[in-house]
Amino acid sequence: MGNFLHTLGNYGFTHPWRVIISWLVILGILGFTAFQFIQPTSSSISIPGTEAQKAITRVGEIFPEAGGGTGRIVFQAGDGKTIADQAAAITALTDKVATIDGVAQVASPFIDPSFISESGTIAYAQVQLSETQGSVELSTLEAVEKAVDDARTNGLQIEIGGDLINSAPGEILGIGEIAGVMIALLVLVMTLGSLVAAGLPLITAILSIGISMAGLFSLSQVFEISATTPVLAVMLGLAVGIDYSLFIINKYRFYVLKGLSYKEAAGRAIATAGNAVIFAALTVVIALSALTVVQIPFMTTMGLVGAASIAIAAIVAVTLIPALLGVIGHRVFSKKKRAAIEKAQAKKTKKTSDIDRSTIWYRWGKAITAKPILVLTIAVAAIVILALPAKDLTLGLPTDQYAQQDSTQRKAYDLLSDGFGAGFNGPLTVVVEGLPAVTDAEKAFAGPYANLIQLKKVADEIATLDGVAQTLPAKATEDGTKGIIQVIPTSAPADKETKDLITNLRNVDTQKELTGGSDISFAVTGSTALQEDINEKLANALPVYLLVVVGLSLVLLIVAFRSILVPIKATLGFLLSVVAMFGVLVAVFQWGWLGIADAPGPIVSFIPIIAIGILFGLAMDYEFFLVSGMHESYTRSKDAKKAVVDGFGMGSKVVTAAGVIMVSVFAGFILNHDLTIQAIGFGLAVGILVDAFIVRMTIVPAVMTLLGKHAWWIPKWLDKRLPHISIEGETDKD
Repeated sequence: MGNFLHTLGNYGFTHPWRVIISWLVILGILGFTAFQFIQPTSSSISIPGTEAQKAITRVGEIFPEAGGGTGRIVFQAGDGKTIADQAAAITALTDKVATIDGVAQVASPFIDPSFISESGTIAYAQVQLSETQGSVELSTLEAVEKAVDDARTNGLQIEIGGDLINSAPGEILGIGEIAGVMIALLVLVMTLGSLVAAGLPLITAILSIGISMAGLFSLSQVFEISATTPVLAVMLGLAVGIDYSLFIINKYRFYVLKGLSYKEAAGRAIATAGNAVIFAALTVVIALSALTVVQIPFMTTMGLVGAASIAIAAIVAVTLIPALLGVIGHRVFSKKKRAAIEKAQAKKTKKTSDIDRSTIWYRWGKAITAKPILVLTIAVAAIVILALPAKDLTLGLPTDQYAQQDSTQRKAYDLLSDGFGAGFNGPLTVVVEGLPAVTDAEKAFAGPYANLIQLKKVADEIATLDGVAQTLPAKATEDGTKGIIQVIPTSAPADKETKDLITNLRNVDTQKELTGGSDISFAVTGSTALQEDINEKLANALPVYLLVVVGLSLVLLIVAFRSILVPIKATLGFLLSVVAMFGVLVAVFQWGWLGIADAPGPIVSFIPIIAIGILFGLAMDYEFFLVSGMHESYTRSKDAKKAVVDGFGMGSKVVTAAGVIMVSVFAGFILNHDLTIQAIGFGLAVGILVDAFIVRMTIVPAVMTLLGKHAWWIPKWLDKRLPHISIEGETDKD
């Protein structure tokens, strides 16, 4: 691998425009196909295999017209008036909404007395949309919002909720994200000492993002893309694209300053730093690709797209950087550095492995190795304090209940709770099958409502259960054998009583007791039921996911470092970073500390498993970049303690810069308007901050010092069976 990468680096340096034009052609082709085949993203969440999802699918099969999204327009009469007094204004609005493209049906409050509260001051209209949840056209939502705005008066409060709210993330790159990139540029200038050199990682990152996005939307007709996926890909592409390029350029500068020619330095940098980049990228790709084991389509898509963006960033970095260096030449250095380079090259220096022992990084490494137990104790104690809130972690899905206090969906939620009870905002949908067919006598007696007779009997029985406030036989097939019952719990959606009711309704014995036999079956869905099923599926998948990710990465680390304890130490350090990340997430986004979260509430269910995958891969990046220097030094000197200090002195500067850059990029997404993106960006920023500066830059050298030469122990029988791969690529022989 090292020899191949050395040749690749030399080729890119000597034939730069071939490489640059090739990448631009690839970007152009993918951009054209993306323009031709792009489809809008979706904010819907589908969880195949869960009981709730099966019930949703069954509803769509039995009643195709009911498969679209739903929402509510909520009214509150003011100035001492009642809903009846506002009948003209309400009817005018519902009639207008019914004519909007994308709206299938509007049920006015005046068609059913149950749509109006007992006080007579609060009511709602039920809106049935043509498109499925999360796929409703933006023009439809904007038209509904405008109609509602026009209908608002001093005497009538009108709010909207449910699928009438646009839940897709806003712009991918806003002011916060741009600010994060600007901070990254500043760090690059400080690290590399040249604005020209600092611009190269940004160029590679932007090209990587462009190719990833174009490739993603070129395939948007093949699979559905969740609204969060492109933002995640941009987030990762920016962070690792800059970091990988920084690592290579830093190594290139090191070799040139030691006297190697520009061409040879480029080849050597790709052979060494580029090799480490490939290994580092591989761990992230493994971690994100392993999200497929969760078997949730939108998470699989997010994982694979994220993995692809990482792979593209690594490939672009090891091919484009030497080409750009070939074009820019000596301008990658400041004028002061150029003079030093000329002197070094005149001496024809060959030795490139010496360490600068005057840097703050080397002195920090010496300080840690002098008192490793004290340093380790303080670092672990700090992480434990950050992790304490994690014990209260609560998972959930974004709902109107946790929207901003002044948002229309939150006001609609509160009005419905006030007017109809705490459980009204979390209705359960019970799909009933196997009912007796409607008879001729029933048709003669009930006319057009005959098909609801058997369904109503079941609904009345369900109403006798503990925790049920109200049941409504909503819809039945013409023969009356299948139907849908809406069940309103007495408790709020997140309450344990509601979860118990779902379990009870799904219990086969309960169904037999309510229906008097086994011919009639129930399937229960609804937002609360879906949430419970998601939590259960993720809880079952997490151990398998961790086993796959950690297992494969441990194998990779063992092969790379020829050690048993180094991979174990790396994984345990990652777990410390994870609990710290969760602790701070709970404090900020669940408890509301620091005021970052506009509406504190449960952490979105799928964030932990996605964040674990991303953080694991990135944590291993820093492990590779830092410990590879220690491994290289130990291989040469066989002095374990000296290897820790020397390796730390070589790698800590670039790891520090990379950590600051990645924290800045992720933190920039905190200002995104979407709560999920905010939480992912904030969580990863904290996770990287802890992992890079407390775990890798503090705990790792302390533990490596305590382990001594045992850190590099590996059983002889295993060593013989493992392939010999050098993570450092071509190491210096002198």
